[in-house]
Amino acid sequence: MHVIPYLFFNGNCREAMTFYARMLGGEVVAMSTYDQAPPEARMPGMPEGAVMHASLVAGDVRLMASDTCPPQDYAPPHGMTVALHADSVEEAERIYAALAEGAQIQMPMSATFWSKRFAMLTDRYGTPWMINVDAEPA
Repeated sequence: MHVIPYLFFNGNCREAMTFYARMLGGEVVAMSTYDQAPPEARMPGMPEGAVMHASLVAGDVRLMASDTCPPQDYAPPHGMTVALHADSVEEAERIYAALAEGAQIQMPMSATFWSKRFAMLTDRYGTPWMINVDAEPA
């Protein structure tokens, strides 16, 4: 069994997933749009090119996403975050720098008593993230 975050976007799913794939060093392995669906399965009111389903893989990480259907029902994520546990301080800082561009920073990247580095932000696509590097074992 795997728990996989499924993100919803406000018409910019393709851009966000392409960015996340580059940032995480992975690739978008699936991307389909509502207008590619058979006519009987199309959703009325969806803009041409709106993403119905996307999936990216980066190592052991998988993210799935789509544009919200119908578009007027989009609401920013609330009550959740995507947590990334980096293997090194350098990796965490690289990811933070990429996500921080145009983001709302809740907690800048810094060392904490539980982590070599930790940060919280909501990126330019509206996705909340926590970035963590585990502290050395006591």
